[in-house]
Amino acid sequence: MDNPAGHADLEALGYDGGKTAAVQERWLGVAWRALQHEPGVPDIPAAIEAGTLDVDVVIDIICAAALRALNNLDGNVSEDVAIDDYRESWRKAESTVSNDIYFTAAEKRRLTPAWDYGGGYIGSIKYC
Repeated sequence: MDNPAGHADLEALGYDGGKTAAVQERWLGVAWRALQHEPGVPDIPAAIEAGTLDVDVVIDIICAAALRALNNLDGNVSEDVAIDDYRESWRKAESTVSNDIYFTAAEKRRLTPAWDYGGGYIGSIKYC
């Protein structure tokens, strides 16, 4: 299965970082390959074909991982600005010094199917 995410998906999310479509596609490809090899994640192409995983959820997760890298390609952890006596500094929340693609616990949880035990139960919660 080819990567379901494309640079148009990043642009639809509002990404305008000035990187070419080729750079965006490359980072999306890195995220797609990393997601398929992530421990504890089901076989994504098989789950999509079986209908147990929504392809839009996969696209969201791939885009989120790629955006973390694209928004900080230099791997800066913090930034400082100083003009005369004025000084300001801030720490980047999505700093990945090595530009490593990673997936959050919430993203991995979205890839795990909810178990339907029948009788209106999903997991241990009863839905009416």
